[in-house]
Amino acid sequence: MHIIHIFLLLISSLISGWEQEANPPLQSQIGKKQSALEIQSMSQVNAESIPILMYHSISINGSNTLCVPPEVFFKQMEHLKKSGYNTITFKDLMSWKTNQSIPDKPILITFDDGYLDNFTVAYPILKKLQMKATIFVTSDYIGSPNHFNWSQSKEMEQSGVIEIGAHTRHHVDLTKSNQSQLVDEISGAKQRLEERLGHPVIAFAYPSGEYNQNVIKLVKRAGFEFAVTTKHGYAEKTQGYLTLHRVRIPGGQSIASFVRKFP
Repeated sequence: MHIIHIFLLLISSLISGWEQEANPPLQSQIGKKQSALEIQSMSQVNAESIPILMYHSISINGSNTLCVPPEVFFKQMEHLKKSGYNTITFKDLMSWKTNQSIPDKPILITFDDGYLDNFTVAYPILKKLQMKATIFVTSDYIGSPNHFNWSQSKEMEQSGVIEIGAHTRHHVDLTKSNQSQLVDEISGAKQRLEERLGHPVIAFAYPSGEYNQNVIKLVKRAGFEFAVTTKHGYAEKTQGYLTLHRVRIPGGQSIASFVRKFP
């Protein structure tokens, strides 16, 4: 009986082992069903992989995914704050570039174009929550209809909440511009912003995410330390400091989906 008991135990162990080996394929099948976006959202936020969120307008416009409703934006920022994220600017990111310490759970909030609601809506929310952000402005559109002006730019920067970055002079497709136009759009924007704001502008955003090697070379020559694209994903050093990825936040995204991406 003792021998039979041992034999039965051995058989049970073998069956258990077979079952354990049979389970991984099921798990991998589940993994295959996850989209690249969902997998990216679970990336660990640390000094090597930092999310840079991309916004445009903070307003209500259901037909335009670039417009995030004010209440939704507030809830998103409130969630990040409560979840322990530390908002930083590209000026702060210089420490990342030089391998110095940066805050735990870092995240960058960015806006493209310089819309007026960035000043009237987003800025007060960020100020209330004591969070930082960077606004990439199209320099020659500052003060034009639906865009904030120079006085408002300075007010936001002087508060310590907002950092201003460059987004060319006229929001052109840089890959379809000739060399002289490229220099004017890239270096010209940087020069004008620095003259009006009174300090170096170190970050650049490619309009519509369009760029090529020649464009990158001119952005570097202009003296920018960082440049961001519209390629999806967390920013990592291996991407190159002038081609950092961002995470687009669409207007129709639910708060539940946002929370899952940034737990």
